[in-house]
Amino acid sequence: MNPESNLCVKMVGVGCAGLRLLDRVAAAGFPASSFLALDSDCEQLQRCQIAERVQLGETNRRGWGCSGDEGEGANCVRAARDRIADKLMGADLVVIVAGMGGGMGGGGAPVVAEIASEGGALVVALAIEPFDLEGHNETAQIAVNRLTQVADTVVRMPNQNVMETQGKGASVPECMEAANGHVLEALMGLSRLARADGELNVDFAHVRRLMTGYHGESSLVTVEVAGDARPRALLEAILKHPYLNTGSELRNCEGLIVSLVGDEYMSMEEVNEFVTHLKATAARAKLILGVHVDNAMGKGMGAMVLMPRMPVKTVLPVAQKPETPQISMPKPVRNQPASTRDFQQQQLPLVPISKGRFDKGEPNLHDGEDLDVPTFLRRNMILN
Repeated sequence: MNPESNLCVKMVGVGCAGLRLLDRVAAAGFPASSFLALDSDCEQLQRCQIAERVQLGETNRRGWGCSGDEGEGANCVRAARDRIADKLMGADLVVIVAGMGGGMGGGGAPVVAEIASEGGALVVALAIEPFDLEGHNETAQIAVNRLTQVADTVVRMPNQNVMETQGKGASVPECMEAANGHVLEALMGLSRLARADGELNVDFAHVRRLMTGYHGESSLVTVEVAGDARPRALLEAILKHPYLNTGSELRNCEGLIVSLVGDEYMSMEEVNEFVTHLKATAARAKLILGVHVDNAMGKGMGAMVLMPRMPVKTVLPVAQKPETPQISMPKPVRNQPASTRDFQQQQLPLVPISKGRFDKGEPNLHDGEDLDVPTFLRRNMILN
């Protein structure tokens, strides 16, 4: 028996955006995953179709949302820490879905990631970043940074990138649906990645070694094509994905986790052709590949690509250098004749010093002058 058939995957929606998206994934039915909904907004929880839920902030929020306050979101999750830990107990992979522009998602998701990590799970967080017009970019960036410090990897999903691919005439519902669609595809791809019923399964132990403690960002895209020349078309779709910056990230990456899926007619030749094209594009990358057959694909062929980026470096505080004592030196006046420069030297007090054992000796006289007395004293010279 394949031990990965017992792999426990828990998908956790945190806040309004996370609940809404997870609800749609759960409705599609993924046997390899179970779902958990977390929010302080009781109305959002009641509308959610996910059976397993935790009402947060029952005392301080009293059924209301967090009103964009990340601190409140974090406090609500901390107060329910033990209940959440019990729900996540035994999970091998925890996938957190949250919007970074809200109080519960931006503030609560990092605490959920911390709880899941302490329970021994591999933690992947999908951070949904708001449209620019929402005005929460700075807040979202701070939330992503906090999340990156505790999750094993964070997949940034910027809605703005998706909107820019829709064209100027796209309606609000079309843009929202396109953005949500990319997140849903990513969640479905992760769920498939964890399944052990493929023709060629991804070694989860390998994925775990690669990602655990990584604390960096990753790109995750899911694409699907149909028609002729599917392998090449699939790679082109990956390169054009709005989350991959015109494919530059793929060309420069050092590791790839790929789950390939197709109908029963997907040939080994097609799989080999796709892998060949992929390796030629991402020449530096080490590839972990899984292949699944799903007749629901029709005549389509799809791929999920999880690509770790460079890990986030911990920025240490700059050590304070000891202060160098400042010596005040007189500044010479430049571009003036030497005779006009105001040089002043203090006259030091001259104290007669004993000659020691020669004190009683005869003076050393020459032309009536004692040569043991310095010249400037003998001749009454003033040193300025």
